[in-house]
Amino acid sequence: MWHSFRDICLNIESSLDWLEVGGELTRQLNKLPYNPDLRKFIHNIDIMVTELSKYEVEARRINKPQYTKEKVDEINKAIDHLEKLILIARLVM
Repeated sequence: MWHSFRDICLNIESSLDWLEVGGELTRQLNKLPYNPDLRKFIHNIDIMVTELSKYEVEARRINKPQYTKEKVDEINKAIDHLEKLILIARLVM
């Protein structure tokens, strides 16, 4: 089955993007045999996104949008890592 580039590279630019990205990652996880470690990983990313939303509120308050860049980069790195773990899990099925 072929996937579009969008399916291959999931990233967020703000906490609002997590709904779509998190849903796609959850759908991919649901296609795999149950793995508590991967479920915990996605839950941890969800916690990071909650923290990001607090940073975004603060960034709007102080009028510095770059305030959230480091947190967004950290979350995107975690998303990329989870995508790679899901790919590995698919390959070993």
